[in-house]
Amino acid sequence: MEIKTSNRLDPKDGIGIRFGAVVTLKEIKGVNRIDEFIKNCTLNGWLVNEINIKSKIDINQKINEEIVFE
Repeated sequence: MEIKTSNRLDPKDGIGIRFGAVVTLKEIKGVNRIDEFIKNCTLNGWLVNEINIKSKIDINQKINEEIVFE
């Protein structure tokens, strides 16, 4: 994976802006290679955070739950 940026206006544009990449991998033969990918990213010095989508959805639903006081 290679990320490139270009500044079209002021050279200082984009300084301090954080970004993230969401990667979903599926091998042609169906072999799960996510652990190998994470290991290679970590060895490259990249920070890798795995996200459990079901947990995030459950938390989001609880946060947006309407409370009725009687």
